[in-house]
Amino acid sequence: MSTATLSFSELKERVNIEQVLPLVGISLKKHGTQLRGACPICKDGGDRAFVVTPAKGLYYCFGKCRTGGDMISLVARIRSCTVREAAEFIAERMGMTSKQTTPPRTVPQDGSPQPLSPKEGLKPLEYLEATHEAVQALGVAAETCTHFGAGFAPKGIMRGRLAIPIHDRAGTLLAYCGRTVKGETPMLTFPNSFQAESVIFNAHRIEQGDTIFVARDPLQVLLAFEHGVTNVVSFLGDITVDALHVLTVLMDEKDVPSVDII
Repeated sequence: MSTATLSFSELKERVNIEQVLPLVGISLKKHGTQLRGACPICKDGGDRAFVVTPAKGLYYCFGKCRTGGDMISLVARIRSCTVREAAEFIAERMGMTSKQTTPPRTVPQDGSPQPLSPKEGLKPLEYLEATHEAVQALGVAAETCTHFGAGFAPKGIMRGRLAIPIHDRAGTLLAYCGRTVKGETPMLTFPNSFQAESVIFNAHRIEQGDTIFVARDPLQVLLAFEHGVTNVVSFLGDITVDALHVLTVLMDEKDVPSVDII
């Protein structure tokens, strides 16, 4: 196949991310359905901070990077080159050629995300803006916000923040938290009556029998999802006895073999 006809999408169809890892000197260990190790980019977060999800062809770093992407963007970051140069590097090493004029944008790989429909509970906020520039500046794609039912709040008690819906383990909408988009404190705000330590964000989406990643910021849950890591939850406040109890119950319910607090 000639350089003129091989596109980014064709390259990713013919080469998978596991084949690319050794090309840039990355060695990871298998953990369930994922591969994990130290981040080769930021060297931060420990020896399990870098996660590759082969089934989705994506990677994510829970360390200082706090970002991810596909195999082409990974090579581009490792080699400090453009995505086109990264694609050409992969194609050359794999005995192919690659050319594409417009780099692809990484979006969730599990189909077209749809807004979540809570079973019962509070009514979703219809006025949230998934495409607001303040949300985009956080690195969250509009598709991801739509999937989670999140968005910039132009009014209400979450005004000026990224409003993220919080559900119980059964999927009932309980409340919204407001995550700062400007770095002000507190990082998260809640309705006055909401007991943040009694709920773990994203617990209702946890998959059975797989490791859970526990973050301190719900934004990290959204970013990880966008890059193929789906079994991520977040504490919504201090790590209290109550919060740890909720996590323990969740592990029992989902038959989770291990938990990584990141």
